[in-house]
Parts: sequence; structure tokens; C-alpha cells
Amino acid sequence: MIDHFFRILPAIVALIISAGCQLPWQKEEPRYVDPALPLTLNRDELVNYLNRQNQGLDSWRCTTTRMEVRLPNVLPVRLKGNIACRAPRHFRLTADNVIARADLGSNDNRCWFYSRPGEAAVMTWKHEDTALIQQVPSGVPYIDPNWLMLVLGVKPLDANEYEISKGLTGGRELWLSAIEDSPSGRSLRRVIKVDTIRGVIREHAVYDSELNPLVRAKLSKHRSCNGHLIPEMVRLQFPQMDSEITLTFQGIETNPRLPEELWRLPDNNLQVVDVGNVIRQRFAPQFDKHRSASPQMPARSDYLETPVYRQDDKTALLPAEPKFDSAAAGPTPIAAPDWDKPISFSKPARSNASLRTPNAIAQPPKPPKPPKPKSKWNWKWW
Repeated sequence: MIDHFFRILPAIVALIISAGCQLPWQKEEPRYVDPALPLTLNRDELVNYLNRQNQGLDSWRCTTTRMEVRLPNVLPVRLKGNIACRAPRHFRLTADNVIARADLGSNDNRCWFYSRPGEAAVMTWKHEDTALIQQVPSGVPYIDPNWLMLVLGVKPLDANEYEISKGLTGGRELWLSAIEDSPSGRSLRRVIKVDTIRGVIREHAVYDSELNPLVRAKLSKHRSCNGHLIPEMVRLQFPQMDSEITLTFQGIETNPRLPEELWRLPDNNLQVVDVGNVIRQRFAPQFDKHRSASPQMPARSDYLETPVYRQDDKTALLPAEPKFDSAAAGPTPIAAPDWDKPISFSKPARSNASLRTPNAIAQPPKPPKPPKPKSKWNWKWW
């Protein structure tokens, strides 16, 4: 038996080598992959390339959507449901399990958010109040339908809104950045990170004027659906809430006929709370002082500033500031911003300039702010 084994051993080795199997003593040769995009693309070329990936895509839906929610200090919650989107700003995500339900949506006029268990009410706000919601901890995630349409691929990019730059040193990314004014008078920055190796967008992000990330959408598992390139996994991160939503899609249907009732607020005999009105009523005295004209800021009725919280400001919607002894605590440490590499916040010139590395512009020191209360969603699924 042993003699027979040694007779056939050379044939076994030859068969393995001819089949291309990797043997332990064989050194693996490095693999080189040609990038889908050169780093020398200008802004217009890159935007045109990205727009062609979803040319003609106006809407899509997925009836087999998996949703995983991660909140601070609790186990992940997994739900199943449906998602649908349609340009220019229609969005609906519903998901549930045995004990929980979530409903997020947007139509022509307003956005809404509902969760069970949690507040027994639908939190809703007008589109023009989106910036206001972000200034006050309101317990709702960042939902900007215009931004969501870009993330989901049903809204084309406008090259005139962006400036192009290379990503981190040594990386293979191109970044498109846009500076936009918000009703609060503070600029927001939208960043799109493009992987030039695969030729796809890997991240959308929104930052405030102090380089703090408001929301980040990381895209992966891009698949061609009827000629349109759509990511089958979207990970929405809300750093200020220390929370995350991961959406996984299976069986995406492009340009379907979507019923109009899909874009209506949930109606199950639930109370409806206009978050924008609640914030205005709660902090009206602080907002009114900014309505007068000043040399630095022209008069505008919607100019707002982050309100100062008092210990007696206690509602289920707006959490109160925790007790804080500034004398005992000493100076508040300033953490480094969660930003890969800052880009100048000066207004970009509307030109198709050549690629350049972003440079940070030194800003004058600002007076310290009182500690900002950290809001949590009302998704108490534990």
C-alpha cells in the first residue's frame, strides 16, 4: 500500500500544479489592477462619468430591505421592510420586527420620522426647517431629502456646485466638495469621495462650519440594475448621536410605478408633532434677537443660533442640559474634528480649475461654547 502511494505521488503533484493550485513553497506574485479612473480627471469629466452611471434613473424601490440600527450602549436591532425613492425629493423607508417599527419619509412639503417603541407621535418638519432641526437636539436623525436623492442615485450632480481635489496623500480617491449656505447663516460642506480604482462613489458626507460631521453615507456592493449602478449596501452614520443605520437591498426595481399614497405621513391615530414649530415656541426669545440687521449679517427672519439651554428646559422632545460645574471641571478640552483632511471653507471659485491638494485656512480663535447636550433617538428597542 505504501509503495503504491509513492508511485502515484508524482502524478498527484503534477495534477495540482497543472490546475493552478498554490503550493506552500510557491511565492504568490503581486497583482496589479488598472484603475477605472485616472487621477488627472477634471471636475466636469468626473461629474459626467458619475452621472452616466445612473442616466435615466428617476426612481427605484426594494421590497426586500434589511435594516440594522446601532445605538449607544445597546445591542443592534435588526428589521425588515421596504424602501422607495423618487426624484426630486420623495423618500420612504418602513421596517419592522416583532416588537419594533420605524418609518422615515419625505414628500414635496415635509419630512417625518416615527419609531415604536418610543414617542407615541410622528415627528415631522417642513423642508425649510431642516437646518433649524440640526441646531437643536430634537431626537430625530439627519434627513435632508435633496442629499438623500444624491446618495440613492436618482438625482444627477451639477458640476457647477463642486470643486475637485485629490484625496489623502498616497490614496486613489478624488473628492468633490460643495459649500452651501444654510438658513442659520453658517455654511455646510458636502463631500463626495470617489474610488478611482473601482470607479464608484464610496462616501457622501455633510459637515458643519466647524468641521463636525453631521452625517456620513458609506456605499458598497455596487451592482448594475437594468443598466444603472446602485449600491446594495448603504451605511448611514450619525456621529453626533453615536448611532448608525445599515441598509442592505436585494432585488432592486428601477423606475417602477409608485403610488402617490406612498408619500403620505403615517396615519394610525397617532399624534403629529411639528418639530420646527416646537423649537420656535420653545426658544422664540433667543431667535428673535437675531432678526435685526447688523454689519456682519443682513436682516433675515430665519437667521438662527444654537440656543442656550437652561436646567428647567425639560421636554420629551428637547432634552435638558445636564448639570455642569464649570469651576470644578476647568477648561473644556477641544477634540480633533472627525475629518479626513479639511478643505478650505472659503467660497469656491466657479471655475474648472486643475486638480490641487486642499489646504486648511487658519481661522481666528472663537470663544468657548457651553457644553452641547447629546441627543439620543427615541428608538428604545431594548
